[in-house]
Amino acid sequence: MTSIAERGVDPGIDSEGGSARATGRERDVIAAFAEITTEAITDTKLEDLLSLVGQKLCALLGVTRCSVYLRHANGSYRGAAGFCEDAGDITEAVKRQVSGFDGDLFSQEVINTRAPVVIADALNDPRPHRRTMTHWDVRAMLGVPLTFDDAVIGLIFVDSRGREHEFTPEDIEVAELFARLSALFISQAMLNTRLRGQAAEIARNNATLAYLADVHHRLTSAVLEGANIHRVVELLSELSAKPVVLYNNSFDVLAWAAPEALKLTAPPVMSEKVRATASVRQALAELSVSTPSAIVPAQLAVGLGRRHLMCRLVIEGRQTGFLGIVEVGRSLEALDANIAERGATVLALQMLSERRQIETEGQARDDYLSDLLRNSRDKEHLVRRGPQFGIDLTNPHVLVRFTVDDATDRLTASAIQSLVTRTFASVMAISPPPAVRLPGAVIVMVRLESDDLDEVGRVRDHVSTIRDRLSGDLSLGATLISGICRTPVDFPHAHRDLREMGSVAKSFGWDERVMTLDELGLFRVIVSSGHVKEALHFAHSFVAPVRQHDDGTLLATWRAFVAADGKVQATATTLDVHENTIRYRLGRIKEIARRDPTSLDCLLSAKMAFQVLDLAGQ
Repeated sequence: MTSIAERGVDPGIDSEGGSARATGRERDVIAAFAEITTEAITDTKLEDLLSLVGQKLCALLGVTRCSVYLRHANGSYRGAAGFCEDAGDITEAVKRQVSGFDGDLFSQEVINTRAPVVIADALNDPRPHRRTMTHWDVRAMLGVPLTFDDAVIGLIFVDSRGREHEFTPEDIEVAELFARLSALFISQAMLNTRLRGQAAEIARNNATLAYLADVHHRLTSAVLEGANIHRVVELLSELSAKPVVLYNNSFDVLAWAAPEALKLTAPPVMSEKVRATASVRQALAELSVSTPSAIVPAQLAVGLGRRHLMCRLVIEGRQTGFLGIVEVGRSLEALDANIAERGATVLALQMLSERRQIETEGQARDDYLSDLLRNSRDKEHLVRRGPQFGIDLTNPHVLVRFTVDDATDRLTASAIQSLVTRTFASVMAISPPPAVRLPGAVIVMVRLESDDLDEVGRVRDHVSTIRDRLSGDLSLGATLISGICRTPVDFPHAHRDLREMGSVAKSFGWDERVMTLDELGLFRVIVSSGHVKEALHFAHSFVAPVRQHDDGTLLATWRAFVAADGKVQATATTLDVHENTIRYRLGRIKEIARRDPTSLDCLLSAKMAFQVLDLAGQ
C-alpha cells in the first residue's frame, strides 16, 4: 500500500505546477459531484447512482473500468454496480461477485485500514484473489473505501482492463476525496432505498391486510347468510383461484370445489400412497397452532405431480380434518396460506355450529321418544309432532333394547347413544334412528318396511350384526326386540315389556343373545305374573320321567314334535326317520310320562316346559 505520508507531496506546495494541476483536478471533482448531486436529488435509483459514481471516478483517474460493492447486514460486501468503457454497463456481472472474503487480502486491507490501496502488479501480488484477477484480466488496480460515520459502507475498485496503469499520489488523493464525498450521497441513497423498500413493504402489507379483511368478511358473511360447508369451500376456491379440498381425519373428501375453467371432474386429492411417504407424513404431523399450514411438495416418484397447501381443522381442541389448496392452474402464493388458515377457522366454526344444531335437534328427538315411551303426552300431540323429527307413527315400528353395563363403559351416555345410532345407520343404510339412553340400556326406535313378522326377522338379523360391532366398544348384555308397535299407545307397553324381560334376561344370563319378545311366547305371561321359579320347577317336573328313562332320543323326539305343532310327518322329516318311528316313540313317551303327548293340553304344557328350559339354558 502507498500511504499519503510516503508520497512526500504536500498539495499546498507549488512544485513544477503541482498546485495548478491540483486546482484543475479539484475543479473536475467538483464538476463531477455537481452532476452526481443533480442525479441524487432527482431520486435516482441506487444502482444508477453507483454506476454514475464509478464512471466519474474512471474519468477523473483516466482508467476504463470500475466496480462498486456495498456492505450488507451480514457483513459481506456484494457487487452493486459496474462500468467498463469497452463493454458499457457490467452491473449484472459485478453483482455476482463478493469482496472481503477469506483469501481476498487486498479487499480486507482496504476495509481494515479504511484507506486506498494500490496493487501495481495484480497477477503477481499475493494479496488479491488470483483467480478473480485472471478472470477479469486485471493488471493494476486501486481499491478505495466508501467511509461514512467511521464505517466502511462500500468499496470502489478501478483499473484499465488488460493494461498497465500507474496510479500517482495525486490520483490516490483524488480517489480518496471523491470516495469520501461519494459516501455521503451513497449512504443517503441507501437510506432512501431502504425507506422506499420499507414503505413499499408497508403498502404491500396494508394491501394484503385489506384483502384478507375482505376475505374474512366474505367468508363470515356467507356463513351468516346461511351458507353450508360446500358453499364455503366453493368461496375459498373462488378467492384462491385454485382447487380446494376439505378432508376428514381419515382423508375422506367431505367437500371440494375448483374453478370452472379447469374442468376438473374429480377432486385432486393426495392418495394413500402419497400420504404414506415419510416427507408427507412429517409435513402433516408438524401442523399445529404455531404452524397452522404447510406446503406438501410434489412427489413425482409416488404420483403426486402438484404441490398441496395443507391446513389443519381444529374443533374444540381436537383435530378433525384438513383443508387443502392445490397448485393447479396457478402457482401457490403467500396469500394462499392466509386464505387457507382463515378458511379453516371459518369451516371449523361452521362445522361446530352444524354439529351443535344436529345435537340440539337430536336432543329434541330423544325427548320426543322419551315422551312416547313414558306415555306422558296425548296421542294426537305425539302424532302431530312426529314428522318434525322424521318419525311417522302411522308406520309400524319396533323397539330395540341394548343392555349396557354402566359401571364398566368408558364412554359418556351421549357418546354411547351416538355410537349405537351411527352403527344402526351404517349397517341398515338408513339415517341414524331415534334413540334414548336410559340407566343400563339404550332404546332404539326402528321403522319397519312392512307390518309382518318376516320384516321383524330381517331387523333381528341386522341387530345381530350391529351387536357384534358394538361388542368391541361396549359391555353389552342381552339385546331384545319388541313386538310390532302400530299405534302410539303400543310404545309404552312395548317399553315396559322390554324392561321386564331385560331383568329376566339378566337373571338367566342371556348376555350373548338377540331375541324378539315374540320368541318368548307364553314365557312373557309367566314373567309378568312373577312366578319364574315356579315355572322352572314345573318344566323340570314335566319332563323328568322321560329324561330319567331315556338316552336323549325320546326327549329330542318330544321337542321336535312340539316344535312341529304336533304333526308326525313334519317331525319325521325334521329328525330324518320314518313316521312309524315317531309314532312308536310317542307311544313310549305316553307310557313313561303317563300322559298323551298328542293331546292339546299336553302339547301346550310341553311347549311351555321346553320353552322355559330353553330360555333358562337347561
